[in-house]
Amino acid sequence: MRLTPSFVRLVVGLLASLPLFTHAASQVDTEHLSATLVSEQRVLAPGQTHWVGVRFRLQPHWHIYWRNPGDSGYPPSFSWTLPPGVEAGDIRWPAPSRIPAGPLTNFGYEQEVLLAVPLSVPVDFRASQLPLKLAAEWLVCEEVCIPESGEFDLTLPVGSVSQPDPVQAPVFAATRTRWPAASPPAGWQISAAVDAGQVAVSLQTPADTPAIKSLVFFPFDEGRMQPAAPQGFSAQAPGYGLRLSGAEIPTGLWDTLHGVMVADTGAAVPLAFEVRAPIQGAALGAIRPANVSVTKSVPALAAQADPARQPAQVGVFYAALLAFLGGALLNLMPCVFPVLSIKLLSLARHAGEGADARRARASHAAFYTAGVVLSFVALAGLLLVLKAGGASLGWGFQLQSPVFVAALAVLFFGLGLSLSGALPIATLAQDVPGAWRLRHPHLDAFASGALAVLVASPCTAPLMGVALGAAFTMPAVKTLAVFAALGLGMAAPYALLAILPGALRRLPRPGAWMERLKEFLAFPLYATVVWLAWVLTTQAGADGALYLGVALLGVALFAWLIRLQARTWRLGGALLALAVVAYAVMALSGPQATGKLATMPAERWQPYTPEALQMARQQHRAVFVDFTAAWCVTCQVNKRLVLARDAVLADFDAAGVHLMRADWTLKDPAITQELQRLGRNGVPVYALYAGHGEPVLLPEVLSHDAIKTALAALPAPEKSP
Repeated sequence: MRLTPSFVRLVVGLLASLPLFTHAASQVDTEHLSATLVSEQRVLAPGQTHWVGVRFRLQPHWHIYWRNPGDSGYPPSFSWTLPPGVEAGDIRWPAPSRIPAGPLTNFGYEQEVLLAVPLSVPVDFRASQLPLKLAAEWLVCEEVCIPESGEFDLTLPVGSVSQPDPVQAPVFAATRTRWPAASPPAGWQISAAVDAGQVAVSLQTPADTPAIKSLVFFPFDEGRMQPAAPQGFSAQAPGYGLRLSGAEIPTGLWDTLHGVMVADTGAAVPLAFEVRAPIQGAALGAIRPANVSVTKSVPALAAQADPARQPAQVGVFYAALLAFLGGALLNLMPCVFPVLSIKLLSLARHAGEGADARRARASHAAFYTAGVVLSFVALAGLLLVLKAGGASLGWGFQLQSPVFVAALAVLFFGLGLSLSGALPIATLAQDVPGAWRLRHPHLDAFASGALAVLVASPCTAPLMGVALGAAFTMPAVKTLAVFAALGLGMAAPYALLAILPGALRRLPRPGAWMERLKEFLAFPLYATVVWLAWVLTTQAGADGALYLGVALLGVALFAWLIRLQARTWRLGGALLALAVVAYAVMALSGPQATGKLATMPAERWQPYTPEALQMARQQHRAVFVDFTAAWCVTCQVNKRLVLARDAVLADFDAAGVHLMRADWTLKDPAITQELQRLGRNGVPVYALYAGHGEPVLLPEVLSHDAIKTALAALPAPEKSP
């Protein structure tokens, strides 16, 4: 007898309906919760959408987070591995609760919650079983927060007719009652307007609506509303009102009331629905935080350290000016040295006095400037797009990827070999469509500008932090304008040196010395490779060093192969070597998934967490936080030249300051969020938190004097241990 797919599914379905045929849900137990991958249906049917999800059951007082976590934390994330054609949708978030934590308020779930997702099974799905694999990450918090993760496996039978799971189906049904409706109930009207620095929300309901006992708003976007501020619920005939406060440091203009409204009408489950309404009168600076009195507790010191502390108060022209100056100073940062040395070599090569030489230098400077400016704008645009998609990122975000770090190391190694004469570009040019670098000097200049931005992206210079922090609170067009100013500032010194008459006369005449200089300039590039290898080992461990070594070996093999006389061997071997390089670099996308950095070696510095910072401040202790990353050269220089000095540590001890280090080498949403709260988008950032009030930000180029000045201005109670 021939068994058709339908017959097989029918048999499997019948077997699945027997009490003894049960599927085992995958479960992960930790010290603080139990997480189980569950399905509403015990038998799935093709051509339908089913619901699966992770059921979290938490220990008392512990919680996980909603899609917008509030003042701190980050939401759970799911990564599915499914058979071809099967698709999982986004998490359907039940209405959250406000969870106070000292002066902060988070949005999340306590006790138990089911985070469900829709699972679409195609109509042509023929297998008798459907395996689900899920990798989930979440942050569970009480007084401390613990990042946790789990791997889940669940295999479900597939039949012609779906069958509900008698145990899990009621759980999904109960969860649906907590899902916010897509819009307010019929007849409900919501409006919002700015009034006395707050968002005044008006809700009008039909006369027969049960009385509302409380009303709470949860915004979808972070950095708009102040989560911990009271929401000022009141009954206002013929409806109700809320008064919402703006974020202390807004991450953008709050011009739309977009989120979830939860109304308690006395029913067993509060009424929840999504709301989207324009905020009349919204403008930058018009909506203020509620606790402005706290902000004023240390105004003098804050102004002394950083007068442009509040990003919303920085206009686009002032931000652009700061960005231009910061871009010019960026040329003095160590990370840019390798590329600038190559540019200076290029200038020396074209240091002629004739009209042709002057035109060539001017043209080269113009295209180099265009490359720098457009690359900065493109990078900022990419960052805006990713942030709009919900990513929590900041300046230098690309260096948080081990693949990018390895690719950058390979690029610099290749450039170094070229300067050393071991990688003959001219030979390679015989096998490609033209020696583009020789035939297209404008493209060469433009590409060198893009390369300079690529190399400079992990660095920040003085004034850049304030400018970029303010830029990301502005509309996208103004943000891009600030980044364009940053690029103009970075390109300006080189362009002036190339254009101004007589500027190049101070450089030596071209000659044989240039060849020696070119070979010598390979060593800064090799040093950069060493530095990137060290960064990679902190991100991906020993495996990172192994894969990078294989990739560099592939580059060296490539350099040797293209010297061969036989064209076939030259081309075939070179392609094989490049394939080895690509494989080794892409293999690094795996090791970084562990997300575990080496334990911080400096015992004096404790790891930063929002909870640890809050706890120290509640004990009226001053805290100095070093926001750093292994790929940030300026951070490492400051660490070794200033923060590691005995005299500096003695001053911290005398002032009773608790030391914390926030390592941003890998993605860390909590650190990113705190940086954004400080109005910054990159590292280094040095923040001195007094026991109360807003922190003071110290200069990016740190000095012992700056630290002593900030410590001397601490309020008296913080000086006692």
